[in-house]
Amino acid sequence: DTNKVRYIFRELPTPPVDAATAGFLVARCAGKDKYFDVVHQLMATQQEMLTSSPRDWLLRTAQAAGLSEQQFNDCVTDKEAVAAMEKRVQFARTQGVTGTPAFYVNDQQILTPGGEGASLADLSTAIDAALAK
Repeated sequence: DTNKVRYIFRELPTPPVDAATAGFLVARCAGKDKYFDVVHQLMATQQEMLTSSPRDWLLRTAQAAGLSEQQFNDCVTDKEAVAAMEKRVQFARTQGVTGTPAFYVNDQQILTPGGEGASLADLSTAIDAALAK
């Protein structure tokens, strides 16, 4: 609200990597206005991937976002989109990201000892410190 903090969500597929990569591709193909709706739906329903085929799970989500089966197929087999995803993953790796969630404030990774990623308190402390500069 104050334009002092900018949040950036970066894609980093986690196992099963093929399904996660396809999920991010579907989110991008759905369009900017539906991107986070698709990501949220995939995360909220990821258990379904274990009880049905990953393709069926992804296709249901794609169709719910307005994509046809042909658009879905074209989307997840788009070689340029897959290559671009691989570049994003490589960038994350060069930044030291080894898993999710990973949080950074001004290129400094914020980690809470003994936790997974950063606690909200540690993240808030880092943001407040950066804003105070």
